[in-house]
Order: sequence, then structure tokens, then C-alpha cells
Amino acid sequence: MSEEFCSIYDLRFLMKRGIILTPPLWRTLKALLELGEATADDLSKKTGRPRTIESRYLSELNRLGIIARRRISRRVFYIEAYRAVRKAVEEFGSSLTVEQIAHLISLPADIVKIIYDVIMKESVKESSGETKQ
Repeated sequence: MSEEFCSIYDLRFLMKRGIILTPPLWRTLKALLELGEATADDLSKKTGRPRTIESRYLSELNRLGIIARRRISRRVFYIEAYRAVRKAVEEFGSSLTVEQIAHLISLPADIVKIIYDVIMKESVKESSGETKQ
């Protein structure tokens, strides 16, 4: 399955999961993908919409399972899913299970598993490429 993986934001992937995004949600998702990681305040500055609206759209995207969410102190950061999984793997290594990572970044475990497998394959390719040089 990971050979077919392009992105969890690919329209085919979203349709298989029964996720339909409205134009305002696409606009918020696009802005987050450009920033990589942001708060509702950051996104409202980028999109020009009120923070409360962006907060609602970000919460909806997180509920749908296509962006990660992480609370640090009183601030809530929304993170592009691939970046969130990669940061968690870099931070905790292999000491956490996929389910624990999913809980930590508020993403469904099946999506974390897909991304985790891609990251692991990339790291194997990088390490094997380093040994050949």
C-alpha cells in the first residue's frame, strides 16, 4: 500500500475514506500545508479570515483525521500530518508505538501507520545510501 501512497491529501485517498472537503476547508488546509505548522492566529493572518473561523475549520480538519493537533502549554498547534509524525519519530525514536504517536498528535492510528511506514522506508533508503558511498 505504501507504494501507492502519494499523500493523505490526495483526492483519491480522501474519497476512499469518505472525506469531502468544502472550499473553505480546502483553503484552510492549503494555508496549513504552506506553513507546515501553525496556530489558528497564524492561519487567520494568512487567510484573512477571523481566528474563530480558522479555529473551527482547523478543529474540523483534525476531527476528520487529516491534520495533527498538539497542545503545548496553552497554545494549540495544528501540524501537517507527515511533518507531525516525522517530528514525533525524531523526538521519541522507536520507543513509542504507532498508537501512542497517534494519541500524542491527535491523528487516527491508521493514518499514522501509513505515514510511519513511509518514513521508515525513507530512513532505510537513506541509511543504505550512506553505506554505499
